[in-house]
Amino acid sequence: MPKKQLELFTPPINSTNKMEKISDWMLKTIREENNHGFLSGWLEEERFKWTKLVSNTLTRIMQETSFLVVCDSQREWFKSYILSHINHHKNRPFVPILDFTLLPKDSQETQNIKDMLDIAYKDYAFFYIGKRNNALAELAIGHENSFLWILDESLQDAFCLNSTHPMLDFRLLQLYKIFDLALSACIFGKIELES
Repeated sequence: MPKKQLELFTPPINSTNKMEKISDWMLKTIREENNHGFLSGWLEEERFKWTKLVSNTLTRIMQETSFLVVCDSQREWFKSYILSHINHHKNRPFVPILDFTLLPKDSQETQNIKDMLDIAYKDYAFFYIGKRNNALAELAIGHENSFLWILDESLQDAFCLNSTHPMLDFRLLQLYKIFDLALSACIFGKIELES
């Protein structure tokens, strides 16, 4: 990232207010969403795991890690939604969350893609949404520090969702909204991330 852009990622010193811990901010934000009728009680129950994953991802973004968005075929609409919204804030600098479309066909091609990404990016990880039934999922899961939203399977460093839940699409949108709010709060020095 050029020096000028990097300076935009340094949170401003907030002299009037103390930075809020992300765990407190997340609880408050989830409850505010619930008060607006967005049924986020389910997320409050999962907030400790969610907060840790979001905090780790925001830390990586602030350290100049690029996140490549990938998903299974049923979540292509959501990938498009993320990419069309993430860098469309008037008062927020662009963040390195980018599209990724290469689909490896075998283990040799997977290795070639990894080699290419190592050359192309100083540091990268994946933002994966979907089931673990495809080569992109395995590529993302196998890469350290990826931001994983996995369906129908429990993984240690992933946020797990049920693909048969009737409100799944709504929950995905809700998670994205809260992540986007956390990203802005982090960039503008309003929250303190977990170490």
